[in-house]
Amino acid sequence: MELKEIRPAYSQQPNIEQTQATEDLSVLSRFQNLSLLAPAPSQHQILTSEGPHGRTQESNHVLDLTGYRKVRSVGQGSFGVAILYERQSDGQQVVMKQIALGNLAKPEREMAMNEVEVFSKLHHPNIIAYLGSSVRGDLLLIEMEYADGGTLAQMLAVRSQRESLPERFVLNIYEQLTSALSYMHSQNILHRDLKTANVFLHGKGTVKVGDFGISKIMNSNVHAQTVLGTPYYFSPEMCEGKEYDEKSDVWALGCILGEMCCLKKAFTASNLSELVGKIMTAEYVPLPASYSDSLRHVLGLMFQIDPIARPSASELLQYWIPLIYRNLGSAEGFQVEPYPSISKDPQMPLKVGPMDDRTNVKAYGDGSTAVIGTDFNQNHPIERTVLYQLHSFGTSSSLAPLHLPPTTKIKQIATSGQHFVAVLEDGTVYSWGEGDKGQLGHDALETWHHIPMRVDAIRSRKVVSAAVGDGFSIFRTASGMLLACGDNSNGCLGQGNKASLLVPKPIAKLEHIPIVQVSSGTTHVLALTEGGIVYSWGSSDNGALALGKRINIALEPERVILPQLVQNVREVYAGPDCTILITPQGDCYCCGSNAGNRLGLGRKVAGTGTLRQIHLDTARRPMIVAVSVADTHAAFLIEGGFLVMLGENSGGQRGAGHKFELAQPTIVRQLQSRYVVNVKCSHTYTVATTDDNCVVLWGTRIGTPESIEDCSEARGRNSNDQVKMHIRFLL
Repeated sequence: MELKEIRPAYSQQPNIEQTQATEDLSVLSRFQNLSLLAPAPSQHQILTSEGPHGRTQESNHVLDLTGYRKVRSVGQGSFGVAILYERQSDGQQVVMKQIALGNLAKPEREMAMNEVEVFSKLHHPNIIAYLGSSVRGDLLLIEMEYADGGTLAQMLAVRSQRESLPERFVLNIYEQLTSALSYMHSQNILHRDLKTANVFLHGKGTVKVGDFGISKIMNSNVHAQTVLGTPYYFSPEMCEGKEYDEKSDVWALGCILGEMCCLKKAFTASNLSELVGKIMTAEYVPLPASYSDSLRHVLGLMFQIDPIARPSASELLQYWIPLIYRNLGSAEGFQVEPYPSISKDPQMPLKVGPMDDRTNVKAYGDGSTAVIGTDFNQNHPIERTVLYQLHSFGTSSSLAPLHLPPTTKIKQIATSGQHFVAVLEDGTVYSWGEGDKGQLGHDALETWHHIPMRVDAIRSRKVVSAAVGDGFSIFRTASGMLLACGDNSNGCLGQGNKASLLVPKPIAKLEHIPIVQVSSGTTHVLALTEGGIVYSWGSSDNGALALGKRINIALEPERVILPQLVQNVREVYAGPDCTILITPQGDCYCCGSNAGNRLGLGRKVAGTGTLRQIHLDTARRPMIVAVSVADTHAAFLIEGGFLVMLGENSGGQRGAGHKFELAQPTIVRQLQSRYVVNVKCSHTYTVATTDDNCVVLWGTRIGTPESIEDCSEARGRNSNDQVKMHIRFLL
């Protein structure tokens, strides 16, 4: 389901009238500069935002910037005008917010600079991307991503005279906003002005939070002496002038959710006194009967008057949103129900199992992905797997558990870096991440799916392993059958054509050939049979298919002719545009790209289209147990639990303690006292696990330093502190 571009002309006026408030002056005196009235957005105001005093700022300082072509004005932001430019270097459209600092009072200038400070710290797919800032004269320029679909407020205004939005459509937007908010709060940042006018729509269906003019970096609770934000989205604690924290953002998120469902503000009033009274008693507009009990229950939790009783954004993302999806069922929520379904009484409590019994629930910070009820008839804990996702940028990082069934035992995780597949011990499969090519197997095109969702199309089959590539997924069943879905432009689905698939379909040519292993590179796939025969398909310009120098694409599986001395193969590995085969004797053969000399063919050899043996140590010929290959370096796990590295070392990814070039294979000496059992290479770093339950990382993490000074210092000292080994123990 996609959000279409909306750029209409607006003529509707607000249907409420402002009147002078005469009661409850202890509260309303704080709102003396605020108004419920707002100017109707015009077609020239794609970005619309009120300043903290309810006024829009005009600016006559619109620059012609070198390297940019001005397209048009797209409206007003906090303290400034927003101009759409086209970058001449790459044709990319960007928004430049231009703020005339000379026209602002000292508190307003501080607020404008605060926007840069907050904005530069946020890097998330559902937050408008910060691209840079500079000061030219008295103008502050903030360059940011352009969302071409307008705002959520504009979309809802157009929809207000029509039927309600389908629940899954609402959930899609709500989930993305919750993900952005959870990330902001994990970075100790409050938004403080979350509203539909600050939610921007991207043409591909992504929603993005923007306008951080009055956001706050939380060193402590924020004392609300001055009213900030928009009154329709105020929390009770903000109305009373009490200290408030991230739970006020959760309240505002509830206001947005209610507005999407009801197509009008969650709290409606004809004057400020009435509005404040409704907020203080949580008297919000009830959801239409067509929406599920689960959704109305969660909205009620977000509108708890006591902020402590409200769920955090992280709790919403990890528990409550998946609960709504599960209770909807696979066939519900795609269209609006014309009549109320059975049991739609908004007063009826929702039964959600042990989550409602707060006394028996462990805190979410304890790392649980789902709550398991206590079974007093059992004397042993339930064995399960908890899967964590690491969010990392600059010097900050955090771990968050992913929501999977409470008794989950994960057998395998496969990822391309953009989408993820989890194969469980019971043969079920869950997928999440990017799904715009059908690679998640959910029979839909999804820009990004945050919550792991079961692949129902193959629930009748027991899946034992999976392999993923660039926009596609391959599943192997217990019977040895392969099924594929996603992008087929490179022939990676092995169907004999280039037609993409939204649900997994068996690969016909291998349907009667039991496969014991499957591995995917970026654009090619390898399969191994019980008899040690190898098949390959997909595309490669560097010979990774192992089908000969002239064969660059195979739309269906083709048998690989092995070297004369190789009788069969024990294991196959498809790396980024390369192929590696391991024999039962532990010898290793390769073909494809030799980028960074990762295959050990010599730096002057770009690659090979025929299988050639890899020589790590010509004297001893160590037995190779496993291998992992990244873009420019590779790791070989040899008998005895030792790691041997090949390829580039510019990021310190070879574990030598420096970034200098290494011509020959090297052993990771700092791990010689440990027994390595697994290894994974990424672009500029390497991760290994040992038999004593350690996770070891080394190399350079991709990210942006916290400041320019940090960056210059890193360059001056060669960033050697970044390439040291970091050991983490997992209990």
